[in-house]
Amino acid sequence: MKSNQIKQAFESIQADSNLADRVLNTAAGEPLHRKGHAKPLYVAVIGCLAGVLATGGVAYAVVNSGYFASAWGNHGNGDSITWTNGGSSGTKYTYTREFGDGIAPQSLEGTVQKVNLSVEGNGYTLDIHEMAIDKNGCGAVTFTLSNPNGVNYYKPAAETGELVLYGEEEQGIGTPSMNFGEEWADTRCTIDKDTSSDTVINGTMYFASWDRERDLGHAVTWNISWTEGKGEDAKVIEVSTPEFNVGAHVDIKELRSDDSSLEISPFSIQTHIDDLGYEAVDHKLTVSYKDGSEQIIEDDDAGAYNFYVSMARNSGENIWVPTKLIDVDQVVSVALEGTRCTSTGDAETSEPFTIVYS
Repeated sequence: MKSNQIKQAFESIQADSNLADRVLNTAAGEPLHRKGHAKPLYVAVIGCLAGVLATGGVAYAVVNSGYFASAWGNHGNGDSITWTNGGSSGTKYTYTREFGDGIAPQSLEGTVQKVNLSVEGNGYTLDIHEMAIDKNGCGAVTFTLSNPNGVNYYKPAAETGELVLYGEEEQGIGTPSMNFGEEWADTRCTIDKDTSSDTVINGTMYFASWDRERDLGHAVTWNISWTEGKGEDAKVIEVSTPEFNVGAHVDIKELRSDDSSLEISPFSIQTHIDDLGYEAVDHKLTVSYKDGSEQIIEDDDAGAYNFYVSMARNSGENIWVPTKLIDVDQVVSVALEGTRCTSTGDAETSEPFTIVYS
């Protein structure tokens, strides 16, 4: 059977040299670092048509789903996007991000949960559509944010897929957030620039739980917030959707090295290494498949940031939510490379390491 996969093709976008700095400072509150789990410009995704993909003459069933097309495609950015960002020394760095095609294996059929919840406030309506989540506490949810008077967002950032809202200005709100019970999740919101307008934003929120053991047992809510008043009288108002009880979590698979473990799912990778610091490690994370191909999740030296969420927990866990779905059944190994930095008194040492999980 021949491939029936059809991809949309768009020109890659080159962002101006100041855009990433401005977006990062607005959305993340900190500049992009070359070490550790950087928070570079996050971009959205849009999908392609799905059918039956034949690989090596064997029919491969895929999910024809609007959710996967929206959440795990490219959102109008083509196969990849490139941008530049200035470091603290004034040096310019170039970064790239590659996107998936929005086609999911049949094994993910039935993992998408319809949420269909809304919340209104300060003239805005946030509609939550569909979500998929794994047992690492990671995943993506699709949403629409609308305001008949106009959504107050930073349009240059939206050209590259980042949803940045002007929460401090009149008729503005902060970027939507997500909670597991009372605990907030680490999230990144993106915009589908092809289907959005000045009054209606279609987007995807990528998320990672800060503590999966604690958070996965709680219902989920989504929130919008804004500030009323000025100066000492200023007050932050937050409103939330009704609670959503998660019905199913996508399974994770454990891989091991000699002294540590890793959990992998189609949506995330989570490692457990107690002595890897946040800023002390330059990461390269590579997934190797049975057919000999590789999926680079992160490569600091090459400026490859093929993820939406990357964070470190105090417990020694590191989490990535990649831009492309991971075909877990075909994974042979996952390699984590970096530099472990230690200090004894005034002396500092660095040692390269490679950990291979299989």
